[in-house]
Parts: sequence; C-alpha cells; structure tokens
Amino acid sequence: MDRFLPWALVGLCFVLGVVSRSVSDTFVVFVPALQSHFEASRSAVTVIYSFALLSSIGSPLAGWIADRFGLRALTIVGLLAAGLGTVSASFAQHLWQLYLGLGLLLGFGGVALGAVPSSIVIGRWFPAHRLGVPMAVAWSATGVGVMVMLPLAQHLLTTEGWREAYRALSLFSVALLPLALFLPWRRIEAGAPGLARARSAASHGPTVGQAIRDWPFWALTFSFGLTSLGIFAVFPQAMAYLLERGIDGAYAARALAVAGVLTPLGMVGFSWLADRGGRRLAALLAYGCSIAGVGALALVRGPDDTAWLWLYVLLFGGSMGSRGPMISTLATLRYRGSQFGRIFGLIGTGTGVGGFLGAWIGGLLHDWTDGYAAVMLFSVAALALAASALGAEAGARERLAR
Repeated sequence: MDRFLPWALVGLCFVLGVVSRSVSDTFVVFVPALQSHFEASRSAVTVIYSFALLSSIGSPLAGWIADRFGLRALTIVGLLAAGLGTVSASFAQHLWQLYLGLGLLLGFGGVALGAVPSSIVIGRWFPAHRLGVPMAVAWSATGVGVMVMLPLAQHLLTTEGWREAYRALSLFSVALLPLALFLPWRRIEAGAPGLARARSAASHGPTVGQAIRDWPFWALTFSFGLTSLGIFAVFPQAMAYLLERGIDGAYAARALAVAGVLTPLGMVGFSWLADRGGRRLAALLAYGCSIAGVGALALVRGPDDTAWLWLYVLLFGGSMGSRGPMISTLATLRYRGSQFGRIFGLIGTGTGVGGFLGAWIGGLLHDWTDGYAAVMLFSVAALALAASALGAEAGARERLAR
C-alpha cells in the first residue's frame, strides 16, 4: 500500500488544485460580461483578477497555518475561503465586492489549497532526484481544471448569466469539505519513513532568517514575481482580445481550453527534462516558448488567423505554469526542513505581487493605448528578466549536484 501512497497524495494535491486555481482562472471568460454589466473600464475589471493573484501574499500565512496547526486546518480554511469567495460574487452589486470575493477570498483559497500544501506534502514523500515530475503533476491541476472549467463557465455564462455561473462554480469547493475533515492527515504529514529518518538525522533545515539573507531566496522570489508579471499582463485579456479580432466566442473558449490541456503536459515535460539534469535548459526553453507564444498571439489580426491562434495555444499554453513546479522543486531542494512552509510561503509572495501588477498594468496599458501592443511588449520584457533569474538559480543547483 505504501508504495502507492505517494502518488495517491499527488492525486489529492491535484484535486485540491482543480477546485481552487482553476475556478479562479475561469475569470477570463467573465471579463466582457462583467465589464458590460458594471459599465466599467477594462482595467477596473481586470484588477479583480489582480487581487486574486495578490492574495498570494497570503502564502506566508498559509505556510504558518500548515507549520503551526497542520495541513487539515489549512485545507479546511482554503476550501471555505474558495467557496465563500465564489458564491459571494453572485450577489455582488458593486465592483469592490468582487475585489473582495473573487479577488481576496478566492485568491487566498487558491494559495491555501495549491502550491503551499503541495510543496509540503510532495517534499516529504519523494526524494530529490524524483521531485520534479510529481510536483509538476500537482501543479498541472490548474491546466487540467481549466480544460473543463472554461467551457463549463462559458456555457453557464451564456445560458444562465454570470451570477448563476458563479453560484454553480462555488459547489466544487463545498463538495470537498467532508474529504478534508476525515483524511488521515497525521500519516500524510509524517512523510515517507526513509525520508523522515534522513531529515531527523540531518539538521532541521534553514530558518526563515537564514533563507532571506541568501541570494537564492531572492532569485526564486523574483522568478515567481516576474513570471507572473509577464503571464498575467496578457492572460486575463486573451478572451477579449480574440473577440475583438472577430474570433467566435465559443471557438475562442475551446482554443483556450486546449491550452489548458497542454499546460499540464508542458509542466510534466519541462520538469522531466529538469530532473534529468537539465534544470537551466528546461527553464530557458520554457521562457522561450512563452515569449514566442505572445508573439504568435500578436499576429492574430482577424477571424482567418486561426493558425497563429493555435500556435499561441501550443507555445503559450504548453509552457504556462511550467515555471511553478521548477521553482517549487528548487525551493524544496534548498530549504526543506521544519520552517519550509514559512520560507516557501515568503517565496510565493512573488507570484501574488507579480500577478497583481501584471493584470493591473496590462489592463491599464490597454486603456491608455486603446490596443494590445504595449501589453505584449511589457509581457515579453518581464518574461525575459524572469528567465535570467531562474536560469541563474537552476544553473547553481546543477553545479551543486556535480
């Protein structure tokens, strides 16, 4: 039984990820409806998603809850936050209420159910040389979830309206509460016996103070931040961009759903390459694909440019999210220990700050220029800087392993 348990726990992390981030990422199909209903500017609407991403600054809180009260408490808090945030959106009368519900509450739910618990669990059940692929499988929940959730959200939006759509999506979080209550969390947190003994024989790992005085901590934090800055400057506006170029809404939603299919494949593929000794190569290749994907999207000028649309889906979708498991793996290898939850939580704040600024600045650049060229140039510049930071730390890890 124990030999199957590590992968069963990866499956658990995967399911929790689906009901958190993938629900949040359906926001892309709601942008035109919310903009029309509230008669708001694009930046005023996309900043909702910015707040969801900014909630990643709650990662240190999530890490502290896990270190202090355990994973059961963290999971229940996450499910409650995600469910309340989603259902509250259906009753919103003003945009600021969406900032709180879809932004802060649902965003914190994604933190409490996503990278923080996944990194803790997988780091305790897999050895260093096998860490990348299971981490990528857990992270891929977002992509697989979006594959299902985007068409579902688009269908509910079209047939029932955006309020009923959010009520329906809130049920996914509520359904998992019994599972969170009765799982054997003490056994899960104990970790694989061999790894647990090795950790006890070694030190308890670095402290938060020791971590933040090291450059690798900041390289990983900047990697998270700059990657989110580049990705989320473009992603929340992708649906609106395609609609403005004359692409049919249902066709565009299906294309973005295919990107969701490719995202987990890319996560696992790039992490497999990284585990085989090519961490720096895998990181740089992933960033190269994302940058090329933004270029392909820029070449979608009308309804006949479907070839460029599908190239965007292949390159951007196939690499989107691939840096998350890489950064998590590198952080786990460097900082695994009794304070890992808090250290990784601090590193994860880069995602929130970068995502908040990316979605907000992307919307602002669109409003200022009445177009998307500046948005895409900004995205490419941020991704290039992120590639430098992550490539440097990945290269350092490769040298340490020799």
